[in-house]
Amino acid sequence: MNLFSVKDKICCVTGAGRGIGHELAKALYQAGAIVIGLDLEYPEDENQMHCHRTINLTKETSPAIVFELIQKTYGKLDVLLNCAGITLPHDGEYPIESWDKTFAINVDVPFKLTTALIPLLMKSSSPSVINITSLNASLAFPNNPAYVASKSALAGLTRSMSLDLGPRNIRVNAIAPGYIKTKMTGESWTNPEKRSQRAAHTVLNKWGTPQDLIGPALFLASDASSYVTGQSLFVDGGWSIKGL
Repeated sequence: MNLFSVKDKICCVTGAGRGIGHELAKALYQAGAIVIGLDLEYPEDENQMHCHRTINLTKETSPAIVFELIQKTYGKLDVLLNCAGITLPHDGEYPIESWDKTFAINVDVPFKLTTALIPLLMKSSSPSVINITSLNASLAFPNNPAYVASKSALAGLTRSMSLDLGPRNIRVNAIAPGYIKTKMTGESWTNPEKRSQRAAHTVLNKWGTPQDLIGPALFLASDASSYVTGQSLFVDGGWSIKGL
């Protein structure tokens, strides 16, 4: 028996069209899982998912649409991986509309979608919800209060929902990435000074890649984590524990 196997598990991945979500959706697919991707757009040659639906998850009707899709096609859900997220940094006074949009995607979507899919998760023998938070969930960064606050909220939501859903045998955990080289962090990566500064903050003196999150995601999606819930797994090169 392979405790880390995700073969034939029904996995729904938000933000599956790019960045971390895309890489994790592909990894689950290649590991034998049945992957349902949700995002606004996908690469033209996308073929690493069994189903990818173009959908705006911030719309009120979207959770019900996703429920219906999974219910009709698969009848249950083993893993919900909430990867969809945005960051809208801004110098000076922070715009209210950026705050609202950030919270809508980073907090409201995972809460509403998870809540809507509970009946399908309960049909699984080992259901798992995985939220992608951030190093910023515990450390403040300048000029981006909405991102920092929203990721802190998602970390709190992870702990809260683990308490509420534990009696239903649903595990809820989070992965908290550090600086990962994606389009979202492109401004820092393409600036040599910022790129070097970010790397120097880590114990390993380097940036992470989306591939560095595959192992943690497979662990939390598999039965190897059957007694793990309410936890945030930091994948940040040691940034969060490094002192002065």
